[in-house]
Amino acid sequence: MSSRDKSNSAKRVGSRLGTEETKAKWSLYSYSLESLIEQFPLPRVARCNVQTLFTKHRNPLPVNLGQPMLLFDNRSIRKLLARNVLWNRTNHRYAETDETVVIPEDYEGHFVRLRSRTAKDHSVHPSIESVANYKLPAFLNLTLMTAFKVANDKNSNDYPRLEYAPGNLFIVERVIKGTARVKQESKLFKMAEHATMDVFYLKCHDERQNTLLLPLSQRGEFVEILTNPNDKGTLSSRSDDIIATQKYPLVVRYVYGGSKPRLTSFSGLFTLLDSFHETTVMACSLYGPHFIIWEFPLSSPLQFELAVNNSDLMHLPIVKSAIQTCKSKGSVFQKDIKFKYKFAQRYSETLRDKSYCEENGDLDPPSARSSARLGITQTYIYL
Repeated sequence: MSSRDKSNSAKRVGSRLGTEETKAKWSLYSYSLESLIEQFPLPRVARCNVQTLFTKHRNPLPVNLGQPMLLFDNRSIRKLLARNVLWNRTNHRYAETDETVVIPEDYEGHFVRLRSRTAKDHSVHPSIESVANYKLPAFLNLTLMTAFKVANDKNSNDYPRLEYAPGNLFIVERVIKGTARVKQESKLFKMAEHATMDVFYLKCHDERQNTLLLPLSQRGEFVEILTNPNDKGTLSSRSDDIIATQKYPLVVRYVYGGSKPRLTSFSGLFTLLDSFHETTVMACSLYGPHFIIWEFPLSSPLQFELAVNNSDLMHLPIVKSAIQTCKSKGSVFQKDIKFKYKFAQRYSETLRDKSYCEENGDLDPPSARSSARLGITQTYIYL
């Protein structure tokens, strides 16, 4: 069977969850995730009570929570709560966005810590000379920076000019002295002639291991990179090191390892807001040809209907494939950085003010006061 045939077969089987042959028989009672985990073993076929979802028509959820899903397993771990930091083209500054992510304690990626509490922190060095004078081990440029690349051939006198956009990381080696040719006017012969003068450079390395020379006179904004608090000989830290030693808020930059964060826009910078312990339940879609994995927080106010004939559904090819997907990809997904997708949820199926929903069905509640009046709260999933 070709991959296309398998996909079409998966789609047909997924759509047959509602046929007489393999019909899921749904419970009359809805369960919270916490009570569900306490009373029933996983994996289990379930679906959200769609009457409690409050979503925009023009902005649907990234996963269809009203369709059958497989609740596979649950785990508890400490996490870092962080905001995505992006470059603002209007004011040419880094700024925190509304995008929130979580970084699990066992994430395998490495970060460096900046001497900045938030993206608005302006405790920066105004020149490369200041970076050298304070003997920083490494730094991040917040403005456009010029460098001269040292050729691998020691006999070469070529130093190509490079421009580095904001957000690059540089490891400092030492200050060196060089010479530069300058033009000057000869008063005797009234003509230009060339002379040499001493110029001082800061020798550095970028993330691609290029050796660079930075003129000490170059001005800009440069922020210090802190060393690992548990190992002063290294710069990078893992999330478990940060959780164990750090105070918040703090700006960090992703450098390597793990899976690169799956964000639409990504500069590498995050503002860490706090650390917390959380239990989540991993879920996998049972509709369509593709399997999508996400996580629910155990504290979610969402209500779930369960398939009472769960053991019969476990034999379906679509369910078997979902279980295999969770086994093969679930562990990596659980360890990865995840996007915290927020949406509104009704905690009362019968809203107290139906006129508001009829007139503003495509809008979120305008305020916390209105949300309480309408019986609406906010929840989230991790993608």
